[in-house]
Amino acid sequence: MRYLRFIPSLICTLILTQAQAQDEVTPAAEVDSTQLVDAIHSSESWSLKDLRARDFSAYWENDGTVPKVGSDSDRFYTNGAGFELSIDPQFTKGIEKMLAPPGQWEDPKFGIGIAIKQRIYTGETIIDPNPPTTDHPYSGYLYFGFSFQRADKEKHDHFELDLGVVGERSQAETIQKWIHNTFPGQDDPQGWGHQLANELAINFTYERTWKSRKGEIFGAEFEMLPAVGFDLGNVSVKAKGRVTLRGGIHLPDDFGPATFLGHKDHTSHAAQWGEDQFSIYMYMTLGVDAVAHDIFLDGNTFATSRSVNSEALLGIASVGLVSRYKNLYLGWSQSYQTEQFEGQPGGQSWGTIYFGCSFNLPNG
Repeated sequence: MRYLRFIPSLICTLILTQAQAQDEVTPAAEVDSTQLVDAIHSSESWSLKDLRARDFSAYWENDGTVPKVGSDSDRFYTNGAGFELSIDPQFTKGIEKMLAPPGQWEDPKFGIGIAIKQRIYTGETIIDPNPPTTDHPYSGYLYFGFSFQRADKEKHDHFELDLGVVGERSQAETIQKWIHNTFPGQDDPQGWGHQLANELAINFTYERTWKSRKGEIFGAEFEMLPAVGFDLGNVSVKAKGRVTLRGGIHLPDDFGPATFLGHKDHTSHAAQWGEDQFSIYMYMTLGVDAVAHDIFLDGNTFATSRSVNSEALLGIASVGLVSRYKNLYLGWSQSYQTEQFEGQPGGQSWGTIYFGCSFNLPNG
């Protein structure tokens, strides 16, 4: 758990780079590190002891089993699983003004996320011990994700730093073979001898999401959430755009459904999910990625490994259903993605299930 020591430095970095004002200083003025120190050590002090758990989530994605409807495949992006903890930082007013300058942010909320996730990628036919060099390379990705978020009624910023490993040390081969050997009727994966080499993985993600005003038709609420962002690191370099449309009963006061390959809203909890103890909505997300680098297709950064010619533009579509009762929530979705590399036999789809529990009880 040595990665936890990066949390304070990450928070401080975000404070110094994003802050523009404190108290009577105008939003256009620059803020130096001494102002942050003064804010932290003032009579209204803040420390790591003020952090409070907000909620806990678990994710599972798969392209050929329970979460997915309609087919039974086992190829390309074949499995994803992880756990995520949302934290209420309970910042002081001085720090809040540093992180979200008045005039730019109105009554802001803040959240911190800590996640551990694993992804598994294989070739088209897992029983082939020597897949074609034009096939999707085998690889795994095991990583810790540390995120900071700020939001008001109209917009939401997500900053994330992922630290992990690609290759054999991700334990992807071990996990897939264990699952296939545990459940009857499963093929034995045999192409892992050609997986990517071990490589330290460092990636940064930023995404800004906006929220439209809610509309209402026959008692159902509707809203739109457009988003833009980018990834930067040796795992992925890309620009991305999304728009989510959702409608239902008692829409939550958050910035969209949680996604395993994306993120969840750490600034909100179940007590803010609508006016009642029950909430349910359906959603559809459409997106496009402009990809400059994908280690799972382009191969290792420094070592020699298999690779394929990746596509520069990807289309992504998802439909899903999210429900909440009191402090428990459950989500399900189906996603489709266009071809990622030359020679790929069509696009790919996968299913997602996630569930969670908010530690902030309704009205609490």
